[in-house]
Amino acid sequence: MTLQIRSILVDDEQRHHDILGKMLSTFCPEIELIGHAYSVSEAVSLIKTEQPQLVFLDIEMPDGNGFNVFDHFEEPPFEVIFTTAHDLYAINAIKYAALDYLLKPINIQELKQAVARAAKILTKQAPSREEEYQVLRENIHLQDKNQTKIALRSSEGIDFVEANRLIRVEANHVYSNFYLDNGKMIMVSKPLGDFEPILESFNFFRVHKSHMVNLGHVEKYVKGKGGYLILKDGSHVDVSVRKKEALLKKLM
Repeated sequence: MTLQIRSILVDDEQRHHDILGKMLSTFCPEIELIGHAYSVSEAVSLIKTEQPQLVFLDIEMPDGNGFNVFDHFEEPPFEVIFTTAHDLYAINAIKYAALDYLLKPINIQELKQAVARAAKILTKQAPSREEEYQVLRENIHLQDKNQTKIALRSSEGIDFVEANRLIRVEANHVYSNFYLDNGKMIMVSKPLGDFEPILESFNFFRVHKSHMVNLGHVEKYVKGKGGYLILKDGSHVDVSVRKKEALLKKLM
């Protein structure tokens, strides 16, 4: 018997309810739609009365944003798949916490993958994401974005690290090595390119195809063909010739 996941859709536009509802009925038979909400207040009320297992949650709402839903639940008793059109702030906030989101127009394969991940968590085949939701809540209310926590998944679990504590990231084939200000190194099973757009918003710069550095941790630039950087942890990082000019402009 196929697992039935009691789910609701939260979006302020009827056409998005119609489109996503049709996609779910066609491609995700395990989803049982039990309700629709069109605002944050409606969503909170519907969640409390229907107690869904999974919420498809739009970010842009007429009475706030989808993140406000979490203000009403100390520990969300449901899984969430976020949906959004183009809100870069929202996308980054979700990425930092390593949670699932679907960019409109929604891709069928990405939808199926997100639903499959939620199903694994709901059936205890994967760990819960309580910590990730807590990090998301904390990040949203931060005044200083440099204190934003980024989720780093390793073979040992998930480390939630403040962005300003990251000194540099080194490409390691299909992995990335993150070096922290306490001397710790975390190896993450994603390539450096996947993190580049996230890290750029925290004053990181890709100085070489194999290296991104936190410019706030640069101690010295040493001249040379490309030259190299000395960072606060004493490490030396080569600068590629083609990145040299742009880097110096950033440092001046």
